[in-house]
Amino acid sequence: MHSFHIPSLLIFTAAFAAAQTLPPPDGDSRDHDQPLKLETFVVTGNTDPQSTFDLAQGASVLAGHRLHLNQQSTLGETLAVIPGVNATYYGPGASRPIIRGLGGDRVRMLENGIGSLDASNVSPDHNVSVEPLLVERIEVLRGPATLLYGSSAVGGVVNVIDNRIPSTALDHPFTGRIEARYSSAANERTGIVALTTGNEKLVMQVNGLRTNTDDVSIPWFADPANPIDQDTLTNSAIATKNGSVGATTFWSNGHVGVAVSEYDTVYGVPVGEPISIDMQQRRLDFRAAITEPFAVFESAKLRFGIADYRHAEVDTSSGTTNTSFQNKAYEGRLEFVQQTVGELTGTLGAQFTRSDFSAIGEEVVTPPYVTTAQSVFLLESLKVSPQLTWQFGGRIEQQQIKLGVVDPTLPAYPGYVVASGDKRTDTALSLSTGAVIYPAKDWSLGLSAAYSERNPTAQELFSHGPHGGTGSYEIGTSNLPQEKSLGLDFTVRKRASFVTGSVGVFLNRFQNFIFEQEDATTYFDEDSGAFLPYPVPADDGFLPIYQYVARDAVFYGGEAELSLHLLEHETERLHLDLTADTVHAQQTTDDQPLPRIPPFRVGAALRYEKGPWDLGLSARHAFKQTRTAPGETDTAAYTLLGADATYRFTIGRIEYEVFAHGTNLANSDARISTSVLKDIAPLPGRSVDFGVRLNF
Repeated sequence: MHSFHIPSLLIFTAAFAAAQTLPPPDGDSRDHDQPLKLETFVVTGNTDPQSTFDLAQGASVLAGHRLHLNQQSTLGETLAVIPGVNATYYGPGASRPIIRGLGGDRVRMLENGIGSLDASNVSPDHNVSVEPLLVERIEVLRGPATLLYGSSAVGGVVNVIDNRIPSTALDHPFTGRIEARYSSAANERTGIVALTTGNEKLVMQVNGLRTNTDDVSIPWFADPANPIDQDTLTNSAIATKNGSVGATTFWSNGHVGVAVSEYDTVYGVPVGEPISIDMQQRRLDFRAAITEPFAVFESAKLRFGIADYRHAEVDTSSGTTNTSFQNKAYEGRLEFVQQTVGELTGTLGAQFTRSDFSAIGEEVVTPPYVTTAQSVFLLESLKVSPQLTWQFGGRIEQQQIKLGVVDPTLPAYPGYVVASGDKRTDTALSLSTGAVIYPAKDWSLGLSAAYSERNPTAQELFSHGPHGGTGSYEIGTSNLPQEKSLGLDFTVRKRASFVTGSVGVFLNRFQNFIFEQEDATTYFDEDSGAFLPYPVPADDGFLPIYQYVARDAVFYGGEAELSLHLLEHETERLHLDLTADTVHAQQTTDDQPLPRIPPFRVGAALRYEKGPWDLGLSARHAFKQTRTAPGETDTAAYTLLGADATYRFTIGRIEYEVFAHGTNLANSDARISTSVLKDIAPLPGRSVDFGVRLNF
């Protein structure tokens, strides 16, 4: 039960502090008067890059070798190794991150600081239009990050950073990466090319990727209650193409860059029917910066992205399109960094977005709509003393949703009163404050408090239709109030000596938390197209009804991410990484658990580095999830075992990396409590990835 896991994390914290007094392991000849410093810099949510050691809220970064080890076909699965982060997992082709039990429109998905401009927040079967295999680093902010990124960042932010628009001038006229990889579970074949050329004034970047897989192998039956598909998850194959061309020109006090990109993927939806999603996004990104002081500002930067997103849900048996979706969207951000006044620094900014969303076909859940939003924000940082930095800020955001044509034949349902052309305007206020305290050398304490208001989305307000992706009939509530929350976060960090890492706890109270609740009295009859009272006749096709409702709720939990540096030489390292996370989520109005909440998880990884070799063993265990919402099934515990080996060597200017990664080596039947498809779509079975990477 989750009620036992917070004390477990507190014990973990005490062990973290006690471990600082342990003697160095035998055989470690390193001078322990010179502590090992481990710092990772974060650009998301900051005016300038800051170390995770200096942040008031929890943050994690995947980059370099750690990113390469965990790259998967979807962003959600790539990030699932980070404490506090889970995934929606809708088969191998679609998976979106969940942070501290919050997903959907409460987690802001960014590409280089600008929204992903897709439809991944509309439904769990819609993938994020980001290719994890082409990124250079991924930054995750846990907890409210609404001040810089909007009301949809109340759960956190995932910022995917690539070099689509080059950010620095070149030391060499030509650099790049070429990679080929193969994965056994799905017979995956992937090729990657990333090339950069230029000089100190002009740099160009070309990226390309192609991936093809077969249906993925699984350990047992996809659906044990209907034992038909064994050893293979039917209709889970993927075919993806991704490419971009970008350029940046640099001068003494600034730079301007632009990139065009294309993301095409076709992936199966393993729901028992032959349905695939054919997704396309065409995107233009622009970035500019002034890097020298002007007026009262130290610098300024502008980011802008515009995208044409489309996807079709295709019946692969006939080749016909059941439903097609389109989202024409743009987003821009302008930030001014203040000149330092005493010990006070800060950022003043504005953001604007527009999304024109529509759907045509058999399963149109939401009428067409246009959402626009404008906001201004201010974030300040005051260094009170060498031992204390105080941060504070605020944001005001106005959102307007305008409906297009609403189907007049929709059957009536309580709470849904909508007409064509209806408008709704909301103004959200967010405030935050935080402090970073340095009680001793190489220790920091991060404390933050944030009040956030989230405006309801069009899906929550105006949905009215059958949704094959979730196997339900979804109904919005047109008079939903704003969702309001108060979040508290406390993190302890250590960056040097035998043990490094962080342990954090959080509490988030919601007023009017919006979620889908099942109607236990009524169902949708697919034959008559009407709402009828239960029970359902044995020969009737039906869909359960889920309506968006607002209830009070509380989320609390914690994360731990520690490294024990067992051996530390100039050419040899051995360290043990330990992780744990837990979240308890309760709907307090009716005193019921909220649906699809992740279980308590623990993990360990032993890593050894010597010369050209990098070797690792890992284990992640998820405990049984029994705290379930009404109508939701329990999720069994599982353990995922992994191993990896990388060998590096250099010939001329080219560095070669030959790697092999094994995942789920015990072939566990692992089902994800946060997935709508957990009962019919387990995680992939035993798999080994092979590949070679050339850096030059």
